[in-house]
Amino acid sequence: MKMLKKNKLLTLVIITYIVLAIFQRENAITAFNNSLYYLKEMLIIMPIVIIFTILINAWIPKELISKNLGEYSGFKGTVFALLMGMLSTGPIYAAFPIAAVLRKKGASIQNVVIILSAWAVIKLPMLINEVKFLGFDFMITRWFLTIIAIVLIGKITEFLVTKETKKLANA
Repeated sequence: MKMLKKNKLLTLVIITYIVLAIFQRENAITAFNNSLYYLKEMLIIMPIVIIFTILINAWIPKELISKNLGEYSGFKGTVFALLMGMLSTGPIYAAFPIAAVLRKKGASIQNVVIILSAWAVIKLPMLINEVKFLGFDFMITRWFLTIIAIVLIGKITEFLVTKETKKLANA
């Protein structure tokens, strides 16, 4: 019983699968197969991500990250963060361990948000497909507006998180 309480989410998922299997067998099978597919994908990708984060941690000096992505990196840091996110490959969940290492090494909250956001919505392969299906004008307009939104979200997040951190430090 203690293990069930400790793993509430896993317990809820298993119960959901059981209920679904009882009432909608086909949907349960489809859902289970989808879960297995994503689990296999994660098991293939995550070891590579872990190795990559270890290499970043070991080989890239904190000063270099702080200088190029830190709080005082300015416009250069924003551009660098956008490029890092845009040139990335792989699913967004692969970006979180990398973002954590960058943050630990001195990347600003704003630039971490920019990397994650660019990784999620303006990766280069995505833009190429967008041109193919929706046209260049659509892609360039969405890309430009998305970059503006990403930078604003980064600045707002930096402000809110920094404000909250200062408030907690003074308490």
